Amino acid sequence: MDLVKPNKLREGDNILVVAPSSNMLALSSEAVTRGIRNIEEIGFNVTIHPSCRGNYKGTSGSPRDRAKVLMNAFEDNSVDAIMCFWGGYNSNDLLDYIDWDLIRNNPKIFIGYSDITILNTTFYQQSGLVNFQGPAFITFTHDFLMEWEVQVFKQVLMKSTGNYVLTPSPVYVDDPLYFRKPDKLVEKKPNPGWNIIKEGKTTGRLIGGHIGTLLVLAGTRFWPDFDDKILFVEEDEEGNPKNLRRLFRQLEQIGVLEKIKAFLIGRIPKSTGICDDLYVSTLVEDIIESYNYPIITEMDFGHTNPIATVPIGIKAEISTFEEKLTFLEPCVK
Repeated sequence: MDLVKPNKLREGDNILVVAPSSNMLALSSEAVTRGIRNIEEIGFNVTIHPSCRGNYKGTSGSPRDRAKVLMNAFEDNSVDAIMCFWGGYNSNDLLDYIDWDLIRNNPKIFIGYSDITILNTTFYQQSGLVNFQGPAFITFTHDFLMEWEVQVFKQVLMKSTGNYVLTPSPVYVDDPLYFRKPDKLVEKKPNPGWNIIKEGKTTGRLIGGHIGTLLVLAGTRFWPDFDDKILFVEEDEEGNPKNLRRLFRQLEQIGVLEKIKAFLIGRIPKSTGICDDLYVSTLVEDIIESYNYPIITEMDFGHTNPIATVPIGIKAEISTFEEKLTFLEPCVK
């Protein structure tokens, strides 16, 4: 399927915040106010859809209602970009109620992460829409907006040029539950850069997201094509070493790892216990030993900050020698 690309974001454009998964009721009103203010300060108008405050079995609405909110957002000409409130659970509820042709015929910036991986993947696979794993509304609710995070967000979504180069951020913050502790100062640590497990340089189309959420699609008609892809994955603060190894093994056993051209792993919160002698490289060493493509950990996406804005579906080049990920074509038009 040919790709369709959304219009680029412009200063003053309207961002609609939706909640395709969990609702926003667990977040304080003060945090919501900070999020709106921060997005406005970087140049955009923001509206939170009323359905974000809905409550249906822990989500923001019934599957049909949540899908309708999304379809209306794609059709609404006053909406320039759709941003997810956060992730949570159960965006796969929506898949039988989504009009894939409607999305394809109304391409629009769509961005989110975590449980939104299901929608990132299926919007690309079923509609051909280039969309984005990246900051959600929750990302903007803290007081420590990171310059690199905002810069990448704006560069990727506002510039219709190819050959954008993503290199490691200068610093990072490992505090995935920052929004629960608004008065606590965060610790910005120097970023040592990527951890290279296997060297290499290759090209392929980008696909990926939260590893457990992605694997929810396995065995369904929505499971994507991984041939010649650059796969990127990450894990959240609820993960643990044993389960992450199990998920990596599942990727191998269902044939994903033999199809892809590179395997990129985001920085994982240390609260998971995935560190030291249970570090990612030791968890996967016997799983990936027969593959000779680039394999990297500690990249800037996932449930730590900063969160890179990564376009799903475009052709990219990864080079461990130069430590850069290059987007080889425009992400927006």
